[in-house]
Amino acid sequence: MDAAERVATGLSTKEIDLDTLKDQIVRQYDDLSPRLQQVADFAMAQPMLVAVETMVTIAQQANVPLSTLSRFSSAMGFSGFSSMQAVFRNHYFNRPRDYKERVRKARNEAEFGPDSAAAVFHDFGAANIEAMEQLQISVSPQKLDRAVGLLERAETIYIQGMRRAYPVAFYLWYALMKSDNNVVLIDDNGGMLSPLTRMMSEKDVLVTFTFSPYASETTEVIELAHHKNVPIVAITDNQMMEQGNKMDVCFEVQEGDNLGFRSLSCSVYLAQTLAVSLMCKDTE
Repeated sequence: MDAAERVATGLSTKEIDLDTLKDQIVRQYDDLSPRLQQVADFAMAQPMLVAVETMVTIAQQANVPLSTLSRFSSAMGFSGFSSMQAVFRNHYFNRPRDYKERVRKARNEAEFGPDSAAAVFHDFGAANIEAMEQLQISVSPQKLDRAVGLLERAETIYIQGMRRAYPVAFYLWYALMKSDNNVVLIDDNGGMLSPLTRMMSEKDVLVTFTFSPYASETTEVIELAHHKNVPIVAITDNQMMEQGNKMDVCFEVQEGDNLGFRSLSCSVYLAQTLAVSLMCKDTE
């Protein structure tokens, strides 16, 4: 639902989640003025600050006049900035908050050294659990349904991911090989990237996993799919990536991070959800 539709139907901020709003920002981004794009960039990069800071502080940090925040809110279909900010606040303030404190207490009471394998194990677990809890409240049911619907209608499901994203792409391919769907894993082994993508059509779907720094091979596949009107489902770490507006469904994941090593738990979690949901559809 775009801004005009929301205004016409009179939906309240409680009926709009942050995931839906972020999708809308990505869709409208190219049509915004440079000043409004500054606000969009800031809101997507610092959603927590938008939730908790004053309008004056947000304007200062986004380096825009106060009036620009009001114009951006209006462009997104809200009656004022406070109405839009309520969407961000609802997202973060409704989040369960007791787990992090329990983890901190357990970590402080544990009888192992800070550099031990047990400490690394504990810290990775805590980071992954927190990231997955965040993912649970950030992904809307409607977006999941749209993604599964695209997979269900596709004649062939093409799956692609390079470098760090490859294990998740391979897992989804492996899981869907157990279904009745036609599934193709796109990789560049033996120079097969072009032959594997040549047959893609608008009757198919591309599922791509891409994380910064984005692989040129992934960029090539997304551009080709978009040119052929192939629906694209993306799992990425930045919905505002250069090709974000080419995605039909885009899931933004913030993986757990410990000692500079990023996990893949959230991405695998989403891949499992898509695979099992599709297989459940196949049995109906």
